[in-house]
Amino acid sequence: MKRILVLGAIALLFVACGGKTTQQKQADRNLALLEENTADPDFVKGRSLVMEEKYGEALPILEKSADPEALFFRALALQGLGKADDAAGLFAVCIQNGIQPAESLYNLGLIAYETDDKESAAARMNDVIAKEPGHAGAHYFLASAAYEKNDMATAETHFRAAAKSSPRNGAAWEGLFYALVSQDKFAEGWELRDKLDLATGDILANLLLVGEKLGKSADALALIPTGVPSDAVKLQRIVLIAQTSGLAAAIAEADKLPKELTAQAGFTVLDRGVEGSLEWLVSKMDDGKVMLTCTASKEAKPALHELAVTAAGVTVDKKNYPADTFRAAIPGICNIQ
Repeated sequence: MKRILVLGAIALLFVACGGKTTQQKQADRNLALLEENTADPDFVKGRSLVMEEKYGEALPILEKSADPEALFFRALALQGLGKADDAAGLFAVCIQNGIQPAESLYNLGLIAYETDDKESAAARMNDVIAKEPGHAGAHYFLASAAYEKNDMATAETHFRAAAKSSPRNGAAWEGLFYALVSQDKFAEGWELRDKLDLATGDILANLLLVGEKLGKSADALALIPTGVPSDAVKLQRIVLIAQTSGLAAAIAEADKLPKELTAQAGFTVLDRGVEGSLEWLVSKMDDGKVMLTCTASKEAKPALHELAVTAAGVTVDKKNYPADTFRAAIPGICNIQ
C-alpha cells in the first residue's frame, strides 16, 4: 500500500508501515525469556531451538519437559510449523493456566489475523494491552490496523506506545512518523529524524520533504549521506539546493540527472511553494527552458512565465530580480496579470 500526501504543491510519498515476520516478532517478544533460569535441560534446549526457529527439532524435546513454560514454547513451535489450530489450542490452555497469558493472547491474535479474522485479532490485541499495557507488539499491531483504516490519530497513539516500550524498534518510529505527517504534524515528524533509518526505503525522501515544508532546507540537505542516493532523494535534493543556493545552482544539479529519470515527466522540478491559495512551481523542461507555473486556485488555469536564470539573478517578463530575492518575489510575479 502506498499513500500520497499533498503538501500544497508537494507530493509526499507514502510507504506502508512495514512489519516483521511472525517468526521475527516471536523472537523479539520472547528474547527476555531466554534470560530466565531453569533446572530442566529439556526446556532449556527446546526453548533455545524455538528461538533459533528450529521448530521441528524443538517439539519432541519440549514434549519431554516437565517445566510448565514448555507448553508455551510448544505452542510457538507448532505456530512456526504452520499448525495454527494445534498452536491455538495450546495457547488457550496456557491462558487458562496462567502461563505467559499476555504472550499467548498475542499469538492467538496473530493466528486470527493470518486467517483473515481481523476483528478477533484486534480484540485479542486489546486483551493483551489490558493485561500488559506496555506490550510493544500489540500496540504495533493495533497501530498498523488503524493506519490501514486511515485512522491516523489512533495509529499515532499506538505507534507512540510501541516506540516507547521498544525504542530499538525502527518500524514503530517509522510508523509514528507517517502517522504524524498524515495529520499535518510536520514539526513533530521532523523531530523524529534521529530515530529513523534513513538508509532504507523512501523514508529519507519523505523526511526531506517535511524539512522543505518547514523551511529547514539547509538542515534537510545535511541529512543526505554521501554515496549514491535514491532517485527520489536526487530529485528532492535539487529543490533543497534551489532554496538554499538559488535556481542557478539547482539547474546545475538538475543537469547531472540521467535523462531517463525525467523522461516520462518531461521536466525537472527546481523549486516550489505555497502561499494561501497560490501554488507555484519552477521547472526545467527537457528542451532547456525554465518555466514558472502559477496556479491561483484549483479552478483557475495555470499561468506560465519563462525565466532566464544566471548566477546573478533571474529575469522574468523583462524584469530582473537578484538571485537572493527572486524566490520571495514569486507570489507577486504570479499575481501580476
